[in-house]
Amino acid sequence: MSRILLVVDQMDTFEELADALHQEGGVEILWAHDSETAFSKVADDPPDLVIVDETIGETSGLDWIRRLMEVNAFIHTAAVSGLSHEEFHETSEGLGIMDQLPPRPGKTDAQRIVNTLRQFG
Repeated sequence: MSRILLVVDQMDTFEELADALHQEGGVEILWAHDSETAFSKVADDPPDLVIVDETIGETSGLDWIRRLMEVNAFIHTAAVSGLSHEEFHETSEGLGIMDQLPPRPGKTDAQRIVNTLRQFG
């Protein structure tokens, strides 16, 4: 069973995604509502994927992922972003982000994530 850590300020924007991930692939969902809790979870027992909201507290999701790379540079990540695909790719270059998710990710996004995780095996 894959384990995914959702790093979000507000759970309600990710409930549909979390439910769909659990139903689609039997994914275990872990939650962190602040940076320190998330970093601690990654350091103690790294999940298969970390999905980061567009902002965490005062920090952008992309800047948060930059900090995460210092904790574990090999962890798979996905980021919520309202940027166009081109802008996102340019802004996140070098971070190795697996996927860009829309501001309110849902069932279709969960299916894509589960399929990608299966490829990583």
